[in-house]
Amino acid sequence: MQLLGLFGHPVDHSLSPVMHKAAIKALGLNEEFIYLAFDISPSSLSEAASALRVLDFRGVNITIPLKEKIIPFLDRLDGPARLMGAVNVIVNERGCLTGFNTDGRGFLRSLEENTEMKPEKLKVLIFGAGGAARAVAMALGLAGVKEIVIINRNPDRAVRVAGMLNELGITVKAYGNVPKDIKKEIKTADLIVNTTSVGMVSNPGSLIEGYVSFLNRKQVVCDIIYQPLETLFIKKARANGCHVVSGLDMLLYQGAEAFHLWTGQEAPVDIMREALEENLKENKI
Repeated sequence: MQLLGLFGHPVDHSLSPVMHKAAIKALGLNEEFIYLAFDISPSSLSEAASALRVLDFRGVNITIPLKEKIIPFLDRLDGPARLMGAVNVIVNERGCLTGFNTDGRGFLRSLEENTEMKPEKLKVLIFGAGGAARAVAMALGLAGVKEIVIINRNPDRAVRVAGMLNELGITVKAYGNVPKDIKKEIKTADLIVNTTSVGMVSNPGSLIEGYVSFLNRKQVVCDIIYQPLETLFIKKARANGCHVVSGLDMLLYQGAEAFHLWTGQEAPVDIMREALEENLKENKI
């Protein structure tokens, strides 16, 4: 039996075990794989990486605050992980640890599965400039979008993400706070994405409280938050006629990408989604 797992600090509230255990069971892989969660502090990463080799783990998910800190202990990085400087999946091949970042691919697949939108030549507006924003922005940049606008309260982080994207040859604007011409930026965007924590159960609110009237029916609005399943941002966008995509989809599809990397099998996404939704329902989120 091969070990799969989750490394993070803390890991109690992660939904990764929920969907991966459901996938393993659905495909009858209980005799081949077991998925466990491990609370790993940053100071213990060297020992944790050694354990992956010694105990012959097949792989693990990596969550906060370890996505960047784990990199020095790996042997290789795939292209997206190298570009973003962050890892969310590790695969162990005979002691060689390769770091992947499936967040961006997960986001793109959530668009593909829920909309008819093609990234090429789109204008995208992203709220936030953290790790999730980097993943989303880089994936969209590599997919050929025309322009990306980044709005973040920390101007340095916004500029840093913009710098990464400039290398892809696309038009990038970075704002440290809400720009004066926010109305124009929102109205002319094809895709609007919230990658901040605004709207979470612990941080309720809406990013676009005063800008809802600027939205139009041709736009797609995404929120990477999945607790709650429908944020105020999503509710208001839907009420204004926008096509919306919830954060559960990005979570699901980045997990499906990881499952395929570990097992070589297509992930049973319907089963995984059902498990996620049931868990959130049971916890009344």
